[in-house]
Amino acid sequence: MRSPLKRFTSCYNRIPVRLRLSFGLVGLMTGSLLVASAAGFFPNEQREILRSRSRICETLAISGTAMASTGQIESLQVTLESVVHRDPQILSIGLKSVNGGLVVSAGPHEEVWLHPDSQDATHMSVPVYRQGKQWGEMQIRFEPTGGLWGLNHWGPAWLLIVLIPACLIQFSFFLRKTLQSLDPSGAVPTHVEKALDTFTVGLVLLNADQRTLFANKRLTQLLDIPASELVGKYISASDWIIADRDEGEKTLPWEEARQINDSVHDRILQMDVKGRRLTFTVNCTPITGQGFLTTFDDITLIEENKVALAQARDAAQHANEAKSEFLANMSHEIRTPLNAVLGFTDVLRRGLVTDSDEAVDHLNMIHRSGAHLLELINDILDLSKIEAGRMEVESIDTYIDAVIMDVANTLKVRADENDLELNVRLETAIPRVITSDPTRLRQVIMNLVGNAIKFTESGSVSIIAAMRQSESSAGFESSKVLRIDVIDTGIGMTPEQQARIFESFSQADSTTTRKFGGTGLGLSISQRLSESLGGRLTVESKPGMGSTFRVELPIDDEDTSDLMSPSEFEDLRRRRTNEAVAAKLIRLPAKRVLVVDDGESNRRLIELVLTRAGALVATAANGLEAIESIAEETPALVLMDMQMPVLDGYTATERLRAAGFTIPIIALTGNAMVGDREKCMDAGCNDFLSKPVNIDLLLQLAATHLDSASEPHEFVSPMSVGTADAIEFSSLLPSASMPSKTDRPIFPTLPMDDPDFREITMGFLDRLPSRLTNIEIAIAAMDFETVHSDAHWLKGAGGTVGLDVFTPVAKQLEEAAKARETELASEILRQLYELSDRIVIPATQTPHATAPPAEDRSSGSLDERSDEGPVLCTLPMDDPDFYEIVIGFVRRLDERLPKMAEELNEARFEDLATNAHWLKGAGGTVGFPSLTQPASELLIASKRRDPDACRTQLDYLRSTRQRMVVGNAATSGITDKPPTVSC
Repeated sequence: MRSPLKRFTSCYNRIPVRLRLSFGLVGLMTGSLLVASAAGFFPNEQREILRSRSRICETLAISGTAMASTGQIESLQVTLESVVHRDPQILSIGLKSVNGGLVVSAGPHEEVWLHPDSQDATHMSVPVYRQGKQWGEMQIRFEPTGGLWGLNHWGPAWLLIVLIPACLIQFSFFLRKTLQSLDPSGAVPTHVEKALDTFTVGLVLLNADQRTLFANKRLTQLLDIPASELVGKYISASDWIIADRDEGEKTLPWEEARQINDSVHDRILQMDVKGRRLTFTVNCTPITGQGFLTTFDDITLIEENKVALAQARDAAQHANEAKSEFLANMSHEIRTPLNAVLGFTDVLRRGLVTDSDEAVDHLNMIHRSGAHLLELINDILDLSKIEAGRMEVESIDTYIDAVIMDVANTLKVRADENDLELNVRLETAIPRVITSDPTRLRQVIMNLVGNAIKFTESGSVSIIAAMRQSESSAGFESSKVLRIDVIDTGIGMTPEQQARIFESFSQADSTTTRKFGGTGLGLSISQRLSESLGGRLTVESKPGMGSTFRVELPIDDEDTSDLMSPSEFEDLRRRRTNEAVAAKLIRLPAKRVLVVDDGESNRRLIELVLTRAGALVATAANGLEAIESIAEETPALVLMDMQMPVLDGYTATERLRAAGFTIPIIALTGNAMVGDREKCMDAGCNDFLSKPVNIDLLLQLAATHLDSASEPHEFVSPMSVGTADAIEFSSLLPSASMPSKTDRPIFPTLPMDDPDFREITMGFLDRLPSRLTNIEIAIAAMDFETVHSDAHWLKGAGGTVGLDVFTPVAKQLEEAAKARETELASEILRQLYELSDRIVIPATQTPHATAPPAEDRSSGSLDERSDEGPVLCTLPMDDPDFYEIVIGFVRRLDERLPKMAEELNEARFEDLATNAHWLKGAGGTVGFPSLTQPASELLIASKRRDPDACRTQLDYLRSTRQRMVVGNAATSGITDKPPTVSC
């Protein structure tokens, strides 16, 4: 609670300065008048009146005494009445005897004589004597002399009454004008101004009226207002924004300081300056002299950073939510086709399908699912390249009709499956050829039409192309644009959904995602590709009424010289449709084709496909062998791998072209970037085929370059349906006993019942352990060229033999080798070892043979492993070749186990790690996956030089060896029991 003095001071401070000065001056003047009055400088009118009235009373008393003594009472009566009548100041006169009787009177004496004892200016009495004794008294009643409220009793009263308000008004007016005309800048000394101008915070001195007396240089710079415009003005007149109070509370800091007569700290004010909102921390303190010192600390950057941080946090949260939703959608999108691939593959592998038509349907489903997975991977790769700014587009001749027809023909089957009409037409004539990137344009339209089919349950999807005038809002330099509309009769979208439909990982509605699927990448990629092509992608939609996605590309003036009419487009579309149906599968002519690849599995696969299509195939392992083979006999076509030892494909092609050979050369490479394609073409190649090899595309390119003229026929796929190892069909269903995703067996996608394909795959697996070992050695020696070379081989060869899981991991290893990142390369190599350990080759068995149950490959702890029961080999032991491989492994294992115990006893951990590494890779490869995990843990323990852990794993390995049963060992002469080992 504030003291009375503080309350008084607070109230006093609220009075304007000019009024306080005016009151002070009036007070001084009044004091001077009072002093003058007390000193007798003013005449005392009241005193003079009293004197005159006293004389009148004395005169009347003398006259009355004389007349009363002579008995002239009547004359006295007449005299008194005459006096009352003539003098208006006398109200009445009375002569009373000593005994109180009224002897004679004039006027209403008895009524007006109220205070007989009063001797003031209105009631006066004089004693009357006769013969020396008081006979009576003369009473005279006068008019009051004080005037209003008795002010006439004091001489200066009326003067002060008039003078005080008049002077107060005049002084106030005068001071107001005078103060306004004063220069407030003179209120602060020059040396003080210079000192205050050095402050890093804005500073203002205010008077009691909150007028600015001084503003330092920092504040004028912040507010961008000259000091001359601030000084003398009310500071509250500026456009301050109160940021730390509610709407109803608009008290500025200096106003609050004046109200409470105390300091105000840490108030937040804002002001818009040149389109930017500045934020200040304001402190205001009352100072002696009835003013205020106010400081302004600029915290704009801090506040902007807070806002930016909050926006970044919200954006990160939104991105995280979008990422989570995307991952969930992506998981669903990947698992769905994977389920189809694995499920139908397993059905075919088990021989559960006997009808060839049904088998073909299953194979088609597997192919479509694989194509869908490839689309997903391509979308992710495209988005990553776009985000990294590495997406390249070409500027080549683009035939619009071919692009549109290709999209329509590709997606016609999907539209038919959904009972939708897929219409294609031209609304106007369009350029026959424009300069653009046909691949990326096809990708954009493919995404749009695919989406339209997905989200349309009934009705139609239309692709409509037209040439229109460019809209000014589009910002195109050309006057005309090619407009391609994709119109559907699907579910449509709200404006809110349209606003976020082009964001990465976002979809219009999560409910539609669950119903229709999708990852939310297609439209984002399409929009960015459209912009990369110099155009734009927009959408118009209404809920329940379908959507229209519009691609607009600018057209050069020279492109409009050759136009295709709608009727010409329709004729061409029908003709190409008939040609596509007639040319689905082509049998190759019996011409020589040279396949050049350092990967034996790649050579054998391509040789197998081309041979069964009718071609005559020769092979070479490197560019030098290819040149020698071509010199001996010129082939009709060369399939050239571009990365090979001895002599790579680029150099070999350049030498062939330099020597005058004009035969077609198709480049084979694991790299699929635009720059790689151009590099191959610059070397002299005629075409380009990326790995993993697409068989259909391989046959199409081969047929094109071999100038095939044979009739279309039904190409018989080499993927015949056979009998696989006996596994219950119920294992396809999820259950608690199923292995985790990371431990699930990996089966090749090629038909292992076909001896040719099986031989190709087994050849790859025979070379895989040595390649992985070479990579590990190269990483340790930091020989990244070798790492890159082997990773490149694995990237192409793995997918070619039907082990696609190696392709993305090998690509990562290839990138790590380029970046020379040792730790990353080692981690990726570990993943490759894990993948190699999970490979299982299905056994082709006789009708009476049954495959032994697969060993549990879980990577549980040592305590969780089973030490009971026989350990069976998963390879077909009735096959002599496999039997010899397994027997050789068992012999080497029996030789190495004692050596490993000896190495442990002698603390030779490096040698122990080498043997553990061999066992980790070899055990699973020859059909004993239960050896992989303990060998891996032994490898880790030996690298950590932990003898106890090494001994535990080695004991378990010896125990596992004692339980191993090798097929027909009884007739082989090989004991199942290893030699006794002590460690």
